[in-house]
Amino acid sequence: MDEVKIRPYEVKDKEALTDICKETAWESYKKDPQKLATVPINFLDYFLEYEPSHVLVATNSHDQAVGYIECTTSYSRFVKTTKAVFFPRLEAVDPSQIAFEKDFLLALHFIRRWPAHLHINLTAEYQHQGLGTKLIDALIEKLKKEGFTRLAICGVERGSASYGFYRHYGFTEIWVYSPKLVSLGIRFKGEKS
Repeated sequence: MDEVKIRPYEVKDKEALTDICKETAWESYKKDPQKLATVPINFLDYFLEYEPSHVLVATNSHDQAVGYIECTTSYSRFVKTTKAVFFPRLEAVDPSQIAFEKDFLLALHFIRRWPAHLHINLTAEYQHQGLGTKLIDALIEKLKKEGFTRLAICGVERGSASYGFYRHYGFTEIWVYSPKLVSLGIRFKGEKS
């Protein structure tokens, strides 16, 4: 396996990150080209366009992106921008995705106490090798320097490999959507409960 490095996002990464975002989409979305086209609009474009400094990229020895972690540091800005900029984009591709956004991504009222929330994706070839941990470590160090003390991940299915990964890292349940779906959060060292 190549030596993997983590570095800040560069504009040249956009196409590769879009491909990774689609590669790691839900299987039902991969079967529907229209829905698949909405995945980067829902889960990537905001971060690249409005918070690129909170996108870290894992690259192989050829400086090609093999994964990334992204984070918004202001839930209210995320909501306002999504409504103003990304709803129209979704409307043009698949209007049904606006309901998804409203019901799920924009209904995270609890997140106000957890303003930094992340999204992470790795290509299949680079999963299960500790790279997710390295990406989270790097993001947390960046957030600490900016004065943040907590980080959340939204919409994790209990019992999934992702759930096990985040729990092993130290995330705990902070919100329950349903018996199977939760959000997880981690407090950085030094923060009081």
